[in-house]
Formats: sequence, C-alpha cells, structure tokens
Amino acid sequence: MSSDHYGITRVMIDGGREVCVRLSGDVDGDACDDLRRELSDAATDNAAPLLVVDLHDTLFLDSEAVGAVVAGCLRARESGKRAEIINARGVVRTILVVTGVLDLFGATPDSATGFGRNVRALPQRYGPGGAVRFPGRLPMSDM
Repeated sequence: MSSDHYGITRVMIDGGREVCVRLSGDVDGDACDDLRRELSDAATDNAAPLLVVDLHDTLFLDSEAVGAVVAGCLRARESGKRAEIINARGVVRTILVVTGVLDLFGATPDSATGFGRNVRALPQRYGPGGAVRFPGRLPMSDM
C-alpha cells in the first residue's frame, strides 16, 4: 500500500467539520488504488460536511490519478458532502485547469478552508503515525 514516490495522508480538521486528504509527490497509477480507497473512505466514514483534497505538495498527477480524485469528490457529493480541491500549483494546476476539474469543484490555488488549524489525525488504519499514510520517496515531515 505504499510506493517510493507518493504520499497520502488523511486528517480531520476544525473539530471534525472537514476531512482533508493531502497528496504529495508524484501521484500516478501506482498510487491510484490507495487514493481511490482513501477518498472513498473519507467521503463516507465520517460526519464532516466537507471533503478537502490538498495538493500543495503534489508534484504530478497523471490521468488515472485525476480520475481517482474526481471519483472521490463525486462520491463525497453523493454522500452529502461538499468537495473542494485546494492548493494546486504548477503542472498539477495546469492539468486540473485543462481537464476542467478545478471548475467542477470550485477550487482556488489557496482556499480559505482550515487545513493547518486544529488538525486531528484519524485513528490508524493502514499505516504508521496515527493518520492513514502511504509514505513516498521523501518523508512526509520533509515535504
């Protein structure tokens, strides 16, 4: 469930009002099974009204990963949540603009959502450290 080039971390934010899935590194076909599972769980296994996909540390998304993000955001909507993609930069932002994904989810490069405030890691389910984590090439603390 891990790879040497990507990371996926899920945390609850702002007292449980947001669930954030943070991606890092090169998110490609190798990451898609983990990404689909994590986004599906984030969309359905908590009462937070908002799912945030934070791409701040994401260097690349291939087409399969873009599809997994879209499917996860649509699943969140089906579950009654709002879904938002934040902090897409560089080539990742370009990919999401060209594909229309940013328009679909009303994302901005820097959202006003609360990532970084009152962050509480979810119980460990797949990886070490309390939050669901699939470490990549670089340790998450270095990203």
